[in-house]
Amino acid sequence: MDLPLDDASVDWVTSNCVLNHAADKRAVWREIARVLKPGGRFVVSDIYAVTSIPEVYRNDPVAVAECWAGAVPKDDYVEAIAAAGLGDLEILEESEPYQKGQAQVVSFTIAGVRKAEHEPAGPVRRRCCCCS
Repeated sequence: MDLPLDDASVDWVTSNCVLNHAADKRAVWREIARVLKPGGRFVVSDIYAVTSIPEVYRNDPVAVAECWAGAVPKDDYVEAIAAAGLGDLEILEESEPYQKGQAQVVSFTIAGVRKAEHEPAGPVRRRCCCCS
């Protein structure tokens, strides 16, 4: 996936439940990091898997349309973001796990910043439910 944008050319990237469709999620996050200016922000709503998504659902039209067929575990999702050089990660919202087919998934919204190359990614923060 190549975005038709110059390196470090955008201030903001947003996505609503489509990144889990990508076969190579790490490549998607690298591309987001590439186009963001240092200090540029992203906010993404997506779905992660609590339990493994059985292979039978990966190309199932209903599971794909409901945006959970390509879900990966939360740790894998967050690692792909951090590996791309994005940091100051904050989970803004996170649902309770819910059943889809033979899997459990969670809807969440995560935000972060493109860090300068020398800055560490830092831990994932969770917005306090009483402060949001």
